Amino acid sequence: MAFSFARSVARRGWLLALVVAVAGSGCTSSTTSCPAGQTACGGSCVDLATDPLHCGKCELSCFSGGTCSDGECACPTDRPDECGTQCVNVQTDAANCGACGHSCGLGTCSGAACTCDAPSPPIVLCPNGDPTTDTCVNTDSSGSNCGGCNIVCVAAKVCSAGTCQCLPPNTTCQVGTPSEVCTNTQTDPENCGACGIACAAGYTCSAGTCRLVCATGLTNCNGTCVDTRADPVNCGACGNVCGSGKSCVNGACQATCTTLECGGACCEAAKIGNACCPTAGSETCPQVHKNFIGTQVQTYYTCTPSYTYDVETAKFASGTWADDFGLPIATRRTCPDSGGSLCVVRQKGIGVDAACGVWCYDGPLSATLKVTQGYNCLCPLQQQTDWY
Repeated sequence: MAFSFARSVARRGWLLALVVAVAGSGCTSSTTSCPAGQTACGGSCVDLATDPLHCGKCELSCFSGGTCSDGECACPTDRPDECGTQCVNVQTDAANCGACGHSCGLGTCSGAACTCDAPSPPIVLCPNGDPTTDTCVNTDSSGSNCGGCNIVCVAAKVCSAGTCQCLPPNTTCQVGTPSEVCTNTQTDPENCGACGIACAAGYTCSAGTCRLVCATGLTNCNGTCVDTRADPVNCGACGNVCGSGKSCVNGACQATCTTLECGGACCEAAKIGNACCPTAGSETCPQVHKNFIGTQVQTYYTCTPSYTYDVETAKFASGTWADDFGLPIATRRTCPDSGGSLCVVRQKGIGVDAACGVWCYDGPLSATLKVTQGYNCLCPLQQQTDWY
């Protein structure tokens, strides 16, 4: 049927807005010279009275299949109805039967009503509760009309031979209840491994087994989330146990350092004040030193190589012997007074516990140690006790 230009504009307001925008941008060329009866549209000369792409106005096109007459769009007589942007015949169009969008499915449209042409059943007309939505379906395979109209298969089930079926690897759980479900028990956390076995919070279902889901950076070790970078019983990997006296550092078992750590290695330090080398790049374990005092062998550590005898090693040796609270009597002394060795003298203790120690670090008595009771600190006159 024919329809007026005003009616066409009302139905296609968005198209008119586009036309106005295009026209405003200069798409209609005022410089194009057209013969009488034609108009310049986008640089081309057209007849607005008959051109279906420019019907009555530039850029105003008619519906698909429509024609333009006297500047007005019209659908052809065999397709007189408008559906969307097309001209159709709702009396015979199986996709728009009786109304736009009403599909006959597997049937045809006659007299604005759907007709199932195939033998019935399994092809039947299902009303779906509304005559305007009647459609022809195959009840042997339709998931929403399986075996009959409006028989809907639950999720994951398929309709085969008119029966809702749960096909492998899926299994039907909670059969006959409102909670009936067709699911894969290998991955379903509500039915993990078998129907009705639900995984606890924080677990997921994998290969039919509930598995703990660990936070980023943690590893599931026998059902517990652990940090294998620091766990001494799962160090670097599950089950890797660090031995006694060792801790887990960055996924590797290392000796537990209770005193000093130098360059990643643990070093024993017998006395407070012993320290690693302070110079960058020389962080090596302190060197071992010993004072041979009677039957007691006193061990201490510094960063100076062993068997080095200078004023600094003598100070450290005497300070270690005095537990770092002794009173230094002299830091440099000649033993004997003329032509002898250079020594460090230190005192410790009070009263009957008082003692003096002398460490010689230069001259013929270097590496000599002499300890006397009381405050009477004497220089060794000959080699007595070694220290290093």
